[in-house]
Amino acid sequence: MTELSRRKLLGVGAAALTCSAFPGLAFGATERLRDLTLWGPPVGPSVALAHLAQKGKTRALVDNLTFKAWRTPDQLRSGIVSGDMQVSGVPSYVGANLYNKGLRVRMLNIMTWGLLYMMSSDDTVSKLEDIAGKTVTMPFKNDMPDLVFQYITAKAGMKPGKDFNLVYATTPMEVVQMMMVGKADIVILPEPAATATILKGKMNARSVRRVLDIQQEWGVATNGPARIPQAGLLVNADLADKHMDVLRTLQADCIRSSQWALNNPVDAGVIAEDHLGVKAAVTELSMPYVNLETTLALDAKAEIEAFFTRLAELSPKIIGGKLPDAGFYLGL
Repeated sequence: MTELSRRKLLGVGAAALTCSAFPGLAFGATERLRDLTLWGPPVGPSVALAHLAQKGKTRALVDNLTFKAWRTPDQLRSGIVSGDMQVSGVPSYVGANLYNKGLRVRMLNIMTWGLLYMMSSDDTVSKLEDIAGKTVTMPFKNDMPDLVFQYITAKAGMKPGKDFNLVYATTPMEVVQMMMVGKADIVILPEPAATATILKGKMNARSVRRVLDIQQEWGVATNGPARIPQAGLLVNADLADKHMDVLRTLQADCIRSSQWALNNPVDAGVIAEDHLGVKAAVTELSMPYVNLETTLALDAKAEIEAFFTRLAELSPKIIGGKLPDAGFYLGL
């Protein structure tokens, strides 16, 4: 045996000995994930992500697992484009838009099945038809809530500007403030802003009611399930390629932490105040209305595509001009 051959043999033997002593270094094993930040919007469903970062089994697979809230859509998009946000809670249609623009992202799951509500201080409003001749105020012109509401009212034979007036504000909290000062009587809001109108109304001697569940109205308009695949986790494709074990555990944790948040609204409120900047009482009271249920995106593909198709009827660009192909849905 030559000296070179002997060295090769000794090298292989040493490597085999090392792998037997430290199974995590076995040939073909993925490198351990050192840091992973779970990003989410500053709304109720992110409570599950914050809880997961503290208590989830994913912690055993990641050296440093943390949660952070993104504050603006611009921050979200720049973080995903740069690759800094490898896992983030996003509106499902935003995920489709980014995927269709060529970003290497995949949709892992849907975590909330709609959290839009019509709130009113007008006692004469109790059903959709009652907005006839009145003014409805909402945030996010030409965004998903607006498109969903326009779709619902169109199916009910109503047209904004003709049968009712539609006024827009910039943010949900601006809409809440308009209600408090009497500049808006009927509004469409997501949680937790919808619940905030009730609580703030009590402090301002203004009675506000939850009039309509928009998810229920969506079911009527589409003749389908009374829920909307509104938001879930978007993950970096490279992370999925290299650390599928982490994402499998993360998905299971999402299911557990979502259920925990629903069953423990008081504790969920504390987490929300600490991590999201939302008052604990608001989150506590809003939890029954956030439709928090984690479902693998691939398993919900038919519902997601039906949702995207209807949004695209009103604004094709909201999903990037086409339905995302099968590669959008991450299979575990």
